[in-house]
Amino acid sequence: MKTKTLAQVDGIIGIIAGAVLAILPVIIVMIAAISENEDFAGFVLGIVFLVFTLVKIATLILGILTLVYYKDDKRISLAPSILFIVGSGVALIPFLGWIGGIILIIGGALYLSSLKHFQIEG
Repeated sequence: MKTKTLAQVDGIIGIIAGAVLAILPVIIVMIAAISENEDFAGFVLGIVFLVFTLVKIATLILGILTLVYYKDDKRISLAPSILFIVGSGVALIPFLGWIGGIILIIGGALYLSSLKHFQIEG
């Protein structure tokens, strides 16, 4: 019997990462606009891009792992995993990260809504 822990983690990570990716363009513009030192702003933006690229790759891997883990389980549909994979792939395309973030939020919400299909063991 498969546990629901992975679905809970996917739901929480999907909603948090999706929300951050959806507002990331605004954060980047704000950092670039308020910075007086161009070198420091470039360094900070480079670090931000690197960190969020790693987050996008991590959500892609998480979607693939969840797809394999819950492959034969009827309680979790394929839709959340596919949305994680598609959302992460779209987010990796420059200037489309906010669209990928919205897709990740939907996938995370689907994971959390599928938790009611798990029976309480005990």
